[in-house]
Amino acid sequence: MANQPIKMDAGNKVLLFVSAIALAGAVIFLVAQLVNWLGQMGTAERTTITEEQLAERLTPAGRVEAGPVDAADEEAADLSPGDVYQNVCAACHDTGASGAPIVDDTDEWSSRFSDKGMDTLFDHSLNGFNAMPAKGGDPSLSDDEVRRAVAYMLDQADVDHGWSPDNGAAENGNDEEAVSETAEEVAAEDEAAAEEAAANGEAVNGIDLASGDATRAENQLFGTCVACHGARGQGVGIFPSIAGNTAEFIAGRLVAYRAGETVGDDTHLMAPNARNLSDQDIADLAVYIATLEE
Repeated sequence: MANQPIKMDAGNKVLLFVSAIALAGAVIFLVAQLVNWLGQMGTAERTTITEEQLAERLTPAGRVEAGPVDAADEEAADLSPGDVYQNVCAACHDTGASGAPIVDDTDEWSSRFSDKGMDTLFDHSLNGFNAMPAKGGDPSLSDDEVRRAVAYMLDQADVDHGWSPDNGAAENGNDEEAVSETAEEVAAEDEAAAEEAAANGEAVNGIDLASGDATRAENQLFGTCVACHGARGQGVGIFPSIAGNTAEFIAGRLVAYRAGETVGDDTHLMAPNARNLSDQDIADLAVYIATLEE
């Protein structure tokens, strides 16, 4: 059967004609746009720039200059003793937190100054003492800024200490020559004082060691310590032995770690473990560890 030709009526012919015209118009429009764009690309002029403008564009936004620092400018940049106190010390010495003496407590500061002398107060502030970390927890402070802050607190308590940044001298409350003590000597004195307090039935760093339960520590607490210090406290790898220490020493260290005080290179490892220890936990661990022999 032969193919029959397709017949179109007048309406279809008109529709086909209109579609063809629209398509042709679209093609012409696109071609015109392309020609116009190519023409602009070809005729674009380069913008000239002078050497001065180029140098300005290449100049860095900031620069570092090295050179001598004027002593007067450097001194002016130091924080005042009052600033250091407000920024670092006030949190504890305004409130008495962790047993810190209140800044204007004349009796307490006079007693401490009389018993210890200015150099020991300086040493405790610089190297840490009990719950107070070294430099109050701000290692960016210079030693002189810390000393001036200590003198500032004594001044607020109306204690006549006789020290100034210029002469660096101070008379202690017993009219004896102030002697600078090393951190090791201070630590030894603190440990001896702790042992004496324990022998007299007193609390050590706020911890009542007489209530320590070694059995509880062995069964419930010491398991956390074994990974680093060994089952008998003998030390593992780079981690030190803790066996052979007194309960007073262990309690003091755990209290310091719990308070966030820096006590050596491994503080960042110990502090998280000690942070949630209760006084009873510390007492239990201290008396148990004291039973471990080297």
